[in-house]
Amino acid sequence: MTQLERYAQMMKVEMGQIKANIGYTVSAEGSVLRQTIQAKADKIAIHYDVESSDSPERVAGVMRNARNGCFARQSFGRPELFEDTINLNGQPFNLEDYPAPNS
Repeated sequence: MTQLERYAQMMKVEMGQIKANIGYTVSAEGSVLRQTIQAKADKIAIHYDVESSDSPERVAGVMRNARNGCFARQSFGRPELFEDTINLNGQPFNLEDYPAPNS
C-alpha cells in the first residue's frame, strides 16, 4: 500500500480509501525425516478496494506503477504467482481495459 500512496502522489492522482486483502496458498513436498522437505508458495492473491474521484485511466496507471514498483513483489521473480482483483468505487475493475500509454 505504501507504493500505491507513493505513486499516486508522484502522478498527482486523487486516491481515497484503499483496502487490501491478501491471501496465499502454500504447500510442502518431501520428507522432514529425510531432510528433503521443500516448501513453496503456490499462489498469492491480493484484492484491492479502491476509492477514487480520478479517472479510471489514471487509477490504472497508479495501480500498474505500484505493482511494477513493489520491491517485495518483484523479488519473487514469478509474476504469474500473483492473482490480483480490484474494485474501483465498489465495481470490478480490470487494468487490462486501460492499457499503459505508448512511450
